Amino acid sequence: MSAKTEEAIRRSYSAKPKYSEVMPGVPEDYKQVKTLGDLLKINYKHVTVEEQLRGNLVSKLKAGEHPYPGIIGYDDDVVPAVNRAILSGHDVLLVGQIGQAKTKIAEAVAKNLLSPIPVVRGTVTNDIPTSIPEEHMVALLSDKEIVRTVPEFTVSRECEDIIRQDKLETKIDWLSGADRFKYILSTPDISVKDLVGQIDAIKIAKKGVELYSMESYSAGQLLQARHGILCIDELPVLDPRKQVSLLSVLQEGRFTTGAYPVIFRPDVKIIATANPIDYTHSGKIIEPLFDRLKSHIDTHYPTTVSDEMLIIAQEARIADSKNVFLPVFIVKAIAKITQATRAHHDVNHDKGVSVRMAVHSMEMMVGEAERTRSIIHGVKAVPRFCDIHCIHQSSKFELAEMEDTRENRRNVLNSVIRRGAKGSVA
Repeated sequence: MSAKTEEAIRRSYSAKPKYSEVMPGVPEDYKQVKTLGDLLKINYKHVTVEEQLRGNLVSKLKAGEHPYPGIIGYDDDVVPAVNRAILSGHDVLLVGQIGQAKTKIAEAVAKNLLSPIPVVRGTVTNDIPTSIPEEHMVALLSDKEIVRTVPEFTVSRECEDIIRQDKLETKIDWLSGADRFKYILSTPDISVKDLVGQIDAIKIAKKGVELYSMESYSAGQLLQARHGILCIDELPVLDPRKQVSLLSVLQEGRFTTGAYPVIFRPDVKIIATANPIDYTHSGKIIEPLFDRLKSHIDTHYPTTVSDEMLIIAQEARIADSKNVFLPVFIVKAIAKITQATRAHHDVNHDKGVSVRMAVHSMEMMVGEAERTRSIIHGVKAVPRFCDIHCIHQSSKFELAEMEDTRENRRNVLNSVIRRGAKGSVA
């Protein structure tokens, strides 16, 4: 590398950006920025996840835009609470029963409020090349050994190898927020190593690398979600030892793994979910973690029939929608039946009745219309009240005031449907 190129690199790191931003950290012509050389030429400076979320939310609120399209029925309470949390830079715990769009909210935050970021093509840990310290970048482009004075992870060894090989022509991909959303369903088989990564014995054996070399490390979920959102569904299911591994990330934005002498800073926001009954009884969130998830937000089921209908219309998957006609009164009947079941005195209110019951029942009604009339006679599928019996197949709830058997659940649902037929539901 020539002295002129080295000087250009140093200037790029120290000088102000040569671009206007269309979003926090996003140059106006970012799609034309395709290589490491292009990034250095415009003096690119990446911004943190917290700054991206806050900046994009502020822009949407100023423009009068809904920050989370597709989130229905939460405009008066949950959406303002999520906005407050983001503006405050908080990690979030969403507490609510099944089917209350908790995961969908986390996805919507990632999709709508994270800016695209430039990552080196082919890297698993979303490596932004300009996050590499200046001296390290000069060494990589000069084919010199990197002198590491601090045991801190900035980019993966794979990323460093790619830059050594391709130099300024290293390919860059702009990764969207949706692509930086990492989802973990908490199950007993998830290990601490799954979260924080591990020293990979296979890499050591195949590559002959040293035990504590960066090359021996395999990234866990926290680092795979770097520069994005990590959604941990049903957090209380994780046992205390696994929950402890999240503490330093929430408090200090960093973590280590076992005896591996390297500090990792994932720059990730955590959005966790919990069911109220698990949250307080069967699966406790450890007190330090409970405290460090700074914003706790309660979700709820749709409070109006119209909101339930909008969710049905949005979420129901109809296989051949062009050959289906959905009468509004049928959609309304399904919404009212779901709400009446949810409020029924024999139904277990701690467990709840998911919005998915309404969505799946609507899909079932269409399937029944196709089975009995549409396919045989070659006409559009139009659900009728005479098809309503089929929703037993898709109605999932538990009973509390009587023995929870299939027969009793069927009787409860039939009683709700009968009241509907008399006009109290439909």
